[in-house]
Amino acid sequence: MSFGKFEIKLADGTTTVVELTKRQMVVGRAADADVPINDNMISRRHAVLLCGPEGVRIVDEGSANGTYLSGAKLPAKQPVPLSDGAQLRMGQALIKFVAAKAEEADATSIKAAAAEPPPTTPPVKPSPSARAATTAAAKPATPPAAAAQSTAEAVAPKADQTSIKKRPPTSGGTPAFGGPPAFGAPPDKPTELATEPEPEPEYVPPIGMPTDQSSYLKYMPTVYGTSGFIGRFLLIFESILTPVDRQIGNLPYYFDPRMAPPDFLPWLAGWLGLVLDERWPEGQRRELIRSAVDLYDWRGTRRGVSEFLRLYTGYLPEIIEPGVGAKNAKADQAFRFIVRIKTPEPDKVNRELVQTIIEMEKPAQAGYTLEVIGEK
Repeated sequence: MSFGKFEIKLADGTTTVVELTKRQMVVGRAADADVPINDNMISRRHAVLLCGPEGVRIVDEGSANGTYLSGAKLPAKQPVPLSDGAQLRMGQALIKFVAAKAEEADATSIKAAAAEPPPTTPPVKPSPSARAATTAAAKPATPPAAAAQSTAEAVAPKADQTSIKKRPPTSGGTPAFGGPPAFGAPPDKPTELATEPEPEPEYVPPIGMPTDQSSYLKYMPTVYGTSGFIGRFLLIFESILTPVDRQIGNLPYYFDPRMAPPDFLPWLAGWLGLVLDERWPEGQRRELIRSAVDLYDWRGTRRGVSEFLRLYTGYLPEIIEPGVGAKNAKADQAFRFIVRIKTPEPDKVNRELVQTIIEMEKPAQAGYTLEVIGEK
């Protein structure tokens, strides 16, 4: 799956196009970077690309010379979304981001459908009469001498012919003593069509990994540097270990709720004692994990309920306590409050989910009334 591509123009005028096909891709001067850029003004790990269905985000890794988007320097360690046609500058390299188009995905599906083999028609079994006719046509003619001998044997009487008992008739034309059916041989088994083995997919080395000589030669004694076989032999281990090295290098991002993969969020929330509700959008689930520690400090208070509801709805609710400060407050108003949410689209607010949040965050002895009001 392609999330887009980078069109990189270096200082010497050369242009390179790199497809963005992974969830996380490292941009930098290092040879093992997913998007390698040969520029001395670019850090070895200059930036990281976070790709997903929602789009592509770039995170500057605290590079020495910074990353610029449309002339503005990006803050370090913060993901910034990239729009189609976004212009980036790293060192002396100019980079244009081209987002993946829906037409490209449709073309990929059409090619995959065209590559499928056409359905095969199973062989048709011939009928018994057709098989008998085919057998009679294929049977060779009886020689004249053999035909005459058979006629003579049929005409000549035999001495013991009267002693031969007639065989009892059988139903369905099947002989009483076994043997093949009266109407010919059993149908032949359908011939199995020979299928060609599927071709193995072509090996594509990781982006930035050398294809002729392994970079591990620099760790070997000098005498092995002149051997082309050793360089090619080490490529086997480098192709296996390079993805592992990159995953270890990106390990800090797995613990940041803003940049962790979506499938990693439930495990990260478990560290904080949270159970994420899948009905929440992904962005709000990430923000909930970030704010979990502060929400625990204010749990059971007015501020805790307000902040939790703000994370979900995007609007700060109004909490009214009728019994607080009232001289003639009734007994049933002492432990009851009103939660009022004003939003332009009240029909899109999930009341059941809002009530679940309030029940989880409110004081155990208090009751409440939920009001969702439309506001332009």
